[in-house]
Amino acid sequence: MEYRLKPGLLLQAVGDETVILDPESGNYFTLDEVGSRMIALYRECAQMETTVSRLLREYETDAATLRHDLEALLEEMERQGLAQRAITEP
Repeated sequence: MEYRLKPGLLLQAVGDETVILDPESGNYFTLDEVGSRMIALYRECAQMETTVSRLLREYETDAATLRHDLEALLEEMERQGLAQRAITEP
């Protein structure tokens, strides 16, 4: 499952964390160091499997765990209105 981050979000690194501001709602959200790295790579790659492959080079874990954690983060961002599921062509 692929996601697209909401256009217009403002992301700012603060130490090892990332603060995401949704200017439309005025709400802000904070990601820890790992979540920050996941979203930075996902924004760059825009594909789940490419992001997981790159994360595997940086973290000592398996692909299934990384995929699960990234999907959970993107699902939470969707619940918060920061992302939406991408429509894929068959």
